[in-house]
Amino acid sequence: MKKSFAAGAATACLIAIPSVAHADDDDYVQLAVGADYSTGDYGQDEDTEFLAVPVTVKWQTGDFNLRVSVPYINVSGPADLIPGEGGVRGGPGGGGPGGGGPGGGSGSTGTASRSGIGDTNVAATYSFEVSDTTYFDVTGKVKLPTGSQEKALSTGTTDFTLQGEVLQVFGDVSAAVRAGRRFNGQNDDYPLEDAWLAGAGLYFVSGDSTFGLDYDWRDGSLPTSPNRSEVTGSLTHKLNDDLRLQGYAYTGLADGSPDVGVGAQVMVRFGE
Repeated sequence: MKKSFAAGAATACLIAIPSVAHADDDDYVQLAVGADYSTGDYGQDEDTEFLAVPVTVKWQTGDFNLRVSVPYINVSGPADLIPGEGGVRGGPGGGGPGGGGPGGGSGSTGTASRSGIGDTNVAATYSFEVSDTTYFDVTGKVKLPTGSQEKALSTGTTDFTLQGEVLQVFGDVSAAVRAGRRFNGQNDDYPLEDAWLAGAGLYFVSGDSTFGLDYDWRDGSLPTSPNRSEVTGSLTHKLNDDLRLQGYAYTGLADGSPDVGVGAQVMVRFGE
């Protein structure tokens, strides 16, 4: 099956970034290294700055692909806030269910910088060819708590996501809509709730370049956590069969999202 379009947004690290994929009949392994910077107040008095350097390995075979992403992250801001979870507060940093309360409001224990390995994300997608121009992708994701809960780099929970996406190709332009459900784990510090998510995208292919515009929304992980709502613009350029470059920028439309963010990644393919 050949598809020459962007396949929508994917979750990397703790935040959502667009991952433009051009699926084809060839089997390959892709290594991607990137950097992502964002800043926002997440409804708090102080801003939080977030820097992620993810390393992602993708295996594509036919209509199936498997992706594993592990980031190194640095967070500077309120000591008990996890920006990737929509402003969730609590845990060892001092907010906690019995303190300032997870999910926003008061209870900040001051600002701090912390860094380390973030949570590992594993995702598998199978693409069904409904017609020559219509595709339905089913994606399952799992977030493994490899980040430090003590440093407020992770909630320490294992979370699962099931998502479906319909994509329609109109020549060089493609449109996608997606929706899913995130099944959050729980522990004593973070009694997270399951969350709905949805999004849409438009993609335009011009030569070796693909331009993307995505919108993504997700419920807050707690009743007091703000929702995430973000718009992302991206450009992916194919330098040759083995090398692709991507840049993107995004802005948040809700307190659970960063105010602004930018990122880039280099993707190298083997075995095409």
